[in-house]
Amino acid sequence: MIYRFRKSLNQITLTPLILLLVSCFSMAAENSPEQSARAALDAFLEDWNRSDLQAIQEHLSFPHITHGPGQLIIAEEEGLFVQDFEALRAQGWRRSTFDSFQVLQASENKVNFLLDFKRYGSNDEILSQAQVFYVVTKQDDGWGMQYRSGGPHADDIAEGIRDRAIQEATSAIYAFFDAFNEADNTALFEVNHVPQVMLNTGLFLHAVNRESLPVTVNFDGLRARESWGFSIAEDLEIIHAMPGNVIFQLEFERFNSAGSKYRRVPALWVLTQINGKWGVQFRSLMPPV
Repeated sequence: MIYRFRKSLNQITLTPLILLLVSCFSMAAENSPEQSARAALDAFLEDWNRSDLQAIQEHLSFPHITHGPGQLIIAEEEGLFVQDFEALRAQGWRRSTFDSFQVLQASENKVNFLLDFKRYGSNDEILSQAQVFYVVTKQDDGWGMQYRSGGPHADDIAEGIRDRAIQEATSAIYAFFDAFNEADNTALFEVNHVPQVMLNTGLFLHAVNRESLPVTVNFDGLRARESWGFSIAEDLEIIHAMPGNVIFQLEFERFNSAGSKYRRVPALWVLTQINGKWGVQFRSLMPPV
């Protein structure tokens, strides 16, 4: 195939086939982070329904976190993510569906989703339905789901039980910021859990003890680097709540020693109740705005 190039780029003569290819590449380049992240979840679900564990790994970002009741299961690298599909089928499961996609927060390299999903049996009867919070991130090999935490719909939880979880978890968030502003790591640990994970614009922090970041904070360093004075939480919104687990969407602001705001960070925090104590166990931070 021959192409004739003239002096001006806008005078390049291309065959219809090349024009079509250029158009396709342009369309691919225009995909938004939300579209790319959703495509990764759709591909994940397709391979999940085929019980193809090897293929599923390709739609994940690592380290990958599965947040179960009071625990974090971390697959450090591809090939270490596991799922017992035989046990799932023994419960009657045959396939799952995503029934809604709600984008909570999005940046160029991360999208936080809330999804409704259903599990179906062999006769296409609904076995269960729930909501799942997913964090999908872009790494060198593309978009993949990096975090998941799920639970029943609000309608399936007694209102009083749900309200109590929200009230106690919200109190823990405000206690967190009180302790933070007092620069009191002892008090801060009372509203943190270990292990804990933070995803912060490409940074993976895994606290394995109370001395680890981000559970313990170097307040002297924070003051020296940023002239930090205090922080506040704004726009708290409940994304999902059930006994022992509440997901908050919020924005936290940092102010310097002169009282001027210098940073505002959108985030999603997951608070859990373990042995009667409510504390932060997972944080997904977006780029500052």
